[in-house]
Amino acid sequence: MMLNLISMLMMLFILMILFMIMILINMKMKFNHNKSAPFECGFDPFNKSRIPFSLNFYLIAIIFLIFDIEISIILPMIMNFKISNMIYFNFLFTTFFMFMIITIFYEWKFGSLNWKI
Repeated sequence: MMLNLISMLMMLFILMILFMIMILINMKMKFNHNKSAPFECGFDPFNKSRIPFSLNFYLIAIIFLIFDIEISIILPMIMNFKISNMIYFNFLFTTFFMFMIITIFYEWKFGSLNWKI
């Protein structure tokens, strides 16, 4: 019991020292406008650094992430093919692929895959 208390106090002491070092390092860093400005070969920036972002690229990235995660779900299903019950496996696999197909048609219907705005 006493050993646990001593080890916890040592950890607390080490964390306090690290926290103080972090505060000291942060105090040395001051805001510098030149360092925070966008860099364009030494010239003043021609455009604002905050240009509007195309929503189509964002939607395609989200769709890619969704289907990428679904692929990572499919791979363990294939590895469990030998040890699982064939009826349950077929039901699960069919349901999962139907969900993927319904999802892609849903995105197609609401224009997420359409590049024309």
